[in-house]
Amino acid sequence: MQSYQKARLARDSRYDGKFFVAVKTTKIYCRPICPANPPKEHNVVYYQSAAQAQEAGFRPCLRCRPESAPHSSAWLGNEAILHKAMQRIQSGALNHQTIQVFSESLGISDRYLRKIFEQHLGMSPQSYANHHRLMLAKQLLQQTKLSITDIALSSGFNSVRRFNDSFKATMRLSPSELRKKSHKGQTQGVNIALHLSYRPPYNWQQMQQFLKLRELSLIESVDDNSYCRSFTINQSHGWFKATHQPSKNRFSVEIELQDNAQLMPAIAQIKQVLDLDSDVSTIEQHLAKDRKLKPIMTKGLRLPACWNTFEAGIKAILGQQVSVKAAYGHTHQLIERVGSAYNDHYKLFPTPEEVMNADLNFLKMPNRRKQTLTDFATWFVKTEQQDVNLADMLDIKGIGPWSYEYIKLRSGQDTDAFPEKDLGVLKALEAHNITDTDSWSPWRSYATLHLWHSL
Repeated sequence: MQSYQKARLARDSRYDGKFFVAVKTTKIYCRPICPANPPKEHNVVYYQSAAQAQEAGFRPCLRCRPESAPHSSAWLGNEAILHKAMQRIQSGALNHQTIQVFSESLGISDRYLRKIFEQHLGMSPQSYANHHRLMLAKQLLQQTKLSITDIALSSGFNSVRRFNDSFKATMRLSPSELRKKSHKGQTQGVNIALHLSYRPPYNWQQMQQFLKLRELSLIESVDDNSYCRSFTINQSHGWFKATHQPSKNRFSVEIELQDNAQLMPAIAQIKQVLDLDSDVSTIEQHLAKDRKLKPIMTKGLRLPACWNTFEAGIKAILGQQVSVKAAYGHTHQLIERVGSAYNDHYKLFPTPEEVMNADLNFLKMPNRRKQTLTDFATWFVKTEQQDVNLADMLDIKGIGPWSYEYIKLRSGQDTDAFPEKDLGVLKALEAHNITDTDSWSPWRSYATLHLWHSL
């Protein structure tokens, strides 16, 4: 705990979200970067997650706003199923389904799910889900103009009464009292505007260049300081703009949604697209153990993800055996001909159903590749998307190991994807005489990005 003490006294932003500081005298918990005067060590209890601090009876600080801290789950070690369950809960998966149905989607029993949550977090899955609902509600109360009713529904509560009771029991304030206390009647403007923090370093220049090179003007826009795009999530359409604020280690994010009930999963996807929750310092320390890789590493590299696995798959298929420029020319055509309109400025990336039913003869490419697009979309429609086993796509003719690894990498769901037959990867490996790549696990996705960037 000595490192935690040093980090909180120094307000070290590299530890933001890695642990939380609970103060026994005030019954409040804070981020290690909290601007308040640091409490004495004998009055402090450290927790590895905000949910654990809340479960122990502490309430979140109104100054440093723990709900805005980047998530961290590196301490989970190899508990892959727990990590997966936590990610889905953070996306709202337990808001409108039973624990039994949720457990079945993970391939385990609800009894085992409760056991691993109790073992590692000291709470039930339902308590963990309620914590994330409350933290989102707190963020919306303090940073938006949404009504109390809209905030309750956007945060995953089924009724305003249940929201009010749960919120007051945890925060010791009613939702309306918190809003008045935080803003003195003043709230932010249009739509939904939130702050999404990250743990530095964050190489925005590299992220911006990667996105700009692959910009699809029909659905997205990239400028020096921001990224915006349209999207579809759970049949609801939306749009977001994320503006980088490096001095505060965060993005200011505006979100527009047809259905605010999809806000929680939308926020989770935006974080994934911009790779906000990764502990890059830990990843880089691991990769730097390779003396041949270390000299070509670029500090703060993040993994730019596509909006979802389907989009990553379509881009991978359209990128087979062609240049980046040609691949994105094909993708532009597909969006233009098959995608639906969103507003006067943007269209939407085509859905699996739209691609499955489309006549793709307008694409100037081999017929076999067009059939692969149709087959991939058909496979995606027939599979419950939340429970997709990506390895099954290797049964689709036209999707080989390169496409499979690229899809895993660009979907943002696998930190250890490695397209070893990728031309850029092969060039970089040869240029730097690198032969051993196994030691990079479980961060080979990031190593791949370093190899590409070195070119």
